[in-house]
Amino acid sequence: MSEPDDLANEPNHCGGSPAQGDYLDRLMRRASFAALWPLFAKATKPAKELTESFSALAHLRPLIRASEPLRVLHIGDGAHARTAALFSLKTRAENISVDPLVNEPLVEAWRTQFEVRRFEWRKSSIEDAALELAQLPPMRTLVTFVHAHVNVDRVLGLLNWHAAFTLACCLPGIQLSATHRIHHSGLDLNVLSAGRSYQVLLPPTG
Repeated sequence: MSEPDDLANEPNHCGGSPAQGDYLDRLMRRASFAALWPLFAKATKPAKELTESFSALAHLRPLIRASEPLRVLHIGDGAHARTAALFSLKTRAENISVDPLVNEPLVEAWRTQFEVRRFEWRKSSIEDAALELAQLPPMRTLVTFVHAHVNVDRVLGLLNWHAAFTLACCLPGIQLSATHRIHHSGLDLNVLSAGRSYQVLLPPTG
């Protein structure tokens, strides 16, 4: 999979769309779905996981600038690094999944089998990885928290970032920001799980 899917001409129905199968339809009609499926098929509820990860892409896509170097950090991405995998196939960003439970043999085999570029991981908590990530070459950086069991505001305080997406599930008090600027937020009805509250965040000004 040497080149990402071209999503530029796709409609971006997110948030207010009553058609809850929209994300699945958009994923399944793309060639990249064949590569994504081996990772998502391992989930207990693959449709839930697919729509949660795609929600991050749908809401951050307007903030992705064409031809600009970009890094995306995927915090609490789980053992199979699914959100990073999706972004690596559908954007030209450098993607890093950060989770202490990353199954390194599995994601390494997946990356090799499908010749995926711009896909890395850190088998670590974000607290332990933050210093090393801060020392990477400067680049515009987005952050995703897809049902990540972390304190979003605290983690963002450890990172250099330009926009972030968070999707809350069981801990909205820490999974939704109480301090950062909100670009937009709401309930994403295309997410096939009970946890549909999301925010797109911007860093403090000044």
